[in-house]
Amino acid sequence: MQFSKIWRSFALSGKKDKSKSKSSPLKRALIIFASVIFALAVIFAFFMICDAVAHSKARVVPDYAMDVEGLEDVLSKDKAGWTDEDYDFIYRQTGLTKVYFDSVSAVNETFILACQQDLFFNAEPSHDAANFGSSHDYFPDEYFHMAPLQAGDVLISASVHTFGWRNGHAALVLDPITTVQAISIGTDSMLQTTAWFRRATNFLVLRPKISAEECRSIVAWAYENLIGVEYSLFTGIFNAKNQIDAVQTTQCAHLVWQAYMSAGYDIDSTGGPVVSPKNIANCDLFQVVQVNGFDLDALWS
Repeated sequence: MQFSKIWRSFALSGKKDKSKSKSSPLKRALIIFASVIFALAVIFAFFMICDAVAHSKARVVPDYAMDVEGLEDVLSKDKAGWTDEDYDFIYRQTGLTKVYFDSVSAVNETFILACQQDLFFNAEPSHDAANFGSSHDYFPDEYFHMAPLQAGDVLISASVHTFGWRNGHAALVLDPITTVQAISIGTDSMLQTTAWFRRATNFLVLRPKISAEECRSIVAWAYENLIGVEYSLFTGIFNAKNQIDAVQTTQCAHLVWQAYMSAGYDIDSTGGPVVSPKNIANCDLFQVVQVNGFDLDALWS
């Protein structure tokens, strides 16, 4: 009798152990699944916070007052008599540099005062999410004034960010109203106007310190070789960065870089496998013509 009780007890415990062993893989799977979901939620929340921070820094507006009368006083003087202090004052009131004024024969007071209004423009921008995790900060009803462009100029904006990282956008100017741009995934590079940049929360107009003849040569090469090229974020990683013989893929900054590389100018300030708009913005080959929405001292450093 005692032995049978012991045997039944042993048998029942064995069944319980088997039950536990059968349920263990299911429990482990549930734990793993819950852990993955939690990790993804944490990552998503992190990127959403980064995105919100990026939105808060979409545009830099001067922290001093707009001085219309002071600007009009300077503009009323003969440009030939402007001092370095005058040029600095104009720059801090309009974002226009001496490079711009050296490129024009007459002072367009209406345009300059409009640039002053643009520099101090302060409103909440819209955020267009073209792709997952990527956002473009812009003003849907605002077109900022832009300095007259020349062939070979480069337009840079930091208004595009991906998961909080400001990757930005770049374009090569072919003529005063036409640019060539690699816009986004799934779209081949194409001819565009300057409208995208004039609506963005910030932009830089950069001019190369090379001859007009060299600029025309670069633009001509770009027109022949950089229109209708497949967009790829991995250009320079899974294929060659310098595709001078046959351009197979590109992205916005690479397009500008490749155009200049056709003339022997490496405008990637870091020299890495992938070039970004910020790399080009910090290249010594360029001088600033106009600033809008960036810190006037730091620019995009």
